[in-house]
Amino acid sequence: MKKKITGLLLILAIMAAIPLVFSKNNIKIDTKNIFQNKTSKKNELISSAAAYYFRESYSDETLNALILILNSNYKGGKLSKNERISKKDFLKKYKNGSIYYSKIENKVKKLSDRYITYKNKAVYIPLFNLSKGYTEKIKKYPYLKTCACPWDVQAKGFNKKSESIGISLNSLNALCKNGESCEKALEHFLDI
Repeated sequence: MKKKITGLLLILAIMAAIPLVFSKNNIKIDTKNIFQNKTSKKNELISSAAAYYFRESYSDETLNALILILNSNYKGGKLSKNERISKKDFLKKYKNGSIYYSKIENKVKKLSDRYITYKNKAVYIPLFNLSKGYTEKIKKYPYLKTCACPWDVQAKGFNKKSESIGISLNSLNALCKNGESCEKALEHFLDI
């Protein structure tokens, strides 16, 4: 019993001395900063991806939906490196670029913990600007719906050979501009 108490006291003394050793050697461990850096890096990636897809015509709800999709793609480990634009290039592209980018960053911070799930897992959702007039459901993405996108048929740049697997941002924007919330607009394309 005496050996157990002595051993316990020795362990407690060593544990108490550890912070002294680190502070004496000017070593700091700040877990708060580690998590903040990880979150800010994630937010930076989502912001650059949202800026890549951004159009001046997008409503606030469209931008919210886009960020939810990108958060989901990030959480699912499938946010493409090709789907990004640097802040510098974005600011050159738009006359009011600093206002738009600031808006994107604020929305990304606000929605940083929200993403889309299917069967309790974050899912990858393909995105494109215009569909060929409809989207298709395929086995690889069972949470996608086949749905009409009449707004795409009327849009400048419409092509019957365009993408059809995923979400048309043009149609998503049309739904949001017609008064749908981002969640309701996403339900047009997603069976979740």
